[in-house]
Amino acid sequence: MTKAGADAAPPRSTGLRSILGGAVWSLCEAARSNPRWLALSLLASLLLALVPAGQVRAVAWLVGTADDGVRAAALPLLVLTALVGAGLVVGSAENLVGQRASVRLMHGMNDRLARTAAAMDARQITDPRTHALLEGSRESTFLLSRGPGGVINAVCSLVAAVALGAAIWPFSPLAAGLVVLALVPNLVNFAWAAGMQDARFEEGATHGARFRYLLDQLVGARTATELATLGTATKVADDAGAAHARFSRINDQIYAALLRGDIIGGAVTAVLLGGALLAVLAEGGGAAGLSAGVLGVIAGLQSTRSAGYALGDVISLAPRIARFRELEEIPTGAPQQDVVAEVRRLEATSLSVTYPGQERPALQDATLHATAGETIALVGINGAGKTTLVSALLGVIDLDHGTVEIDGSDASALTAAQRFSRFSLVTQEFGRYEMTVRDAVALGSTRTDIADEEIWAALDAARAGELVRRLPGGLDTMLGPQFDGVGLSGGQWQRIALARIHLRGAGIRVLDEPTSAIDAEAEQEVFAQLRETAAGHITVVVSHRAWTLRGMDRIHLLDEGRIVESGDFEELAAPGTRFSEIFAQQLS
Repeated sequence: MTKAGADAAPPRSTGLRSILGGAVWSLCEAARSNPRWLALSLLASLLLALVPAGQVRAVAWLVGTADDGVRAAALPLLVLTALVGAGLVVGSAENLVGQRASVRLMHGMNDRLARTAAAMDARQITDPRTHALLEGSRESTFLLSRGPGGVINAVCSLVAAVALGAAIWPFSPLAAGLVVLALVPNLVNFAWAAGMQDARFEEGATHGARFRYLLDQLVGARTATELATLGTATKVADDAGAAHARFSRINDQIYAALLRGDIIGGAVTAVLLGGALLAVLAEGGGAAGLSAGVLGVIAGLQSTRSAGYALGDVISLAPRIARFRELEEIPTGAPQQDVVAEVRRLEATSLSVTYPGQERPALQDATLHATAGETIALVGINGAGKTTLVSALLGVIDLDHGTVEIDGSDASALTAAQRFSRFSLVTQEFGRYEMTVRDAVALGSTRTDIADEEIWAALDAARAGELVRRLPGGLDTMLGPQFDGVGLSGGQWQRIALARIHLRGAGIRVLDEPTSAIDAEAEQEVFAQLRETAAGHITVVVSHRAWTLRGMDRIHLLDEGRIVESGDFEELAAPGTRFSEIFAQQLS
């Protein structure tokens, strides 16, 4: 397995080809999401775009017939009134239809983003660049959902500007040309701003993600309570403020560039349209031409500005569209897992790992083996390399060298899904999924046909059955306070997590501090159950508690990334060992 594009350079996303590609992609997405609403939006926008040109011609017609009396002017007046009314009605309809299409598209994009993330394996999801793409895309779905509307508005504003130019042309060809030319300053301005936005997309996404993470710690019930009791919530708030300041600084630089360009573009546009008014005055062709020409130039001002801003929106969305498409194009490695319940042998040979930016290996030449029915333990002080060794066995980090074999076959030849299907994992950072008990436990298996009897069996195996039977809704009880569910203690949450691995039933069970939040009596029950079910599994336990190690078939002590001692509890507890030194207080 390789990392998901960690070193890949971000593609250029503000070139003409990318902008056009993004515009086409937006329309295709809208067509796939809801073609009927897209068609209605396009029709309403085109009708609205043609109204100003029709009004110019109607004004010229009305002024031309005004001297012939009311009867002669009645028809052009009726046409002008109808056009004004049509503009109001169609404008309202276009707005509502566009909003409806946008909401549908945003829901679809959020669903696809969730499914894209769900399809990634553990290595991909923790890759920094992929994480930045996920965070940036999550924050972009609202803007991306407005992309099709922006494309339609841009096209229709161009149609309106060209139609106005055509309406003005008979009175002043020069004025018509200047009205259309007034589109250019805004296009240049937004293209420049989009380039800045593209260049700083990942940086801004990273700072934004950091701010949201810290904010979650301040408002989440569990972490907020802890910070409040420690009196250190203000430290987190300060860090959040600093992250948001960095995020805001990037946005401010982009908006400042946009503002400078907008001022310059507005001045140039004003000059061009002023020239158009002069041209109408010079070549107006009488009262009708002058009236229609002036109206056309004023309407042209609005149309060119609208076209410029609409095209600017399309240009500025190009980087976000490119990143969203890039995220969806990442090859994902998490297809449906078919859990392998029988694994006969696990063997790791000379595993070494050095983390990026570190000179010293976190794991050096670690070798171990286990067969079905055995329970082995990894122990050592914090930072000794235990979790790194577990990650190496799972295959979620790169090895400097060494091999992991499962039943005699090189595990690196397996896909991520095939490798993970042989493992069950519970860590001390287990998920506290605020769902019903049934759904929270069922996350342990990819199957969709899990019977309640299986859920209860897994809960009983994790010594959580009696707890759930006392809950008001049994398996249907909602867990966690966020959705008005039942609050659980840390140990109770941990038992739910343990139930998931019992339900999963994979051949290799990896438990990293599996009972860290459970009291001693409950811990004895959990480990007793693990020993009872050990016959069909290879079990790897990471623990800091000496008494839990007594029943282990083999214990490996890690120190500074190396396995320095191996043996059973009695052998390692003998005086003079590193094990006895580390666990001296617990052994006394």
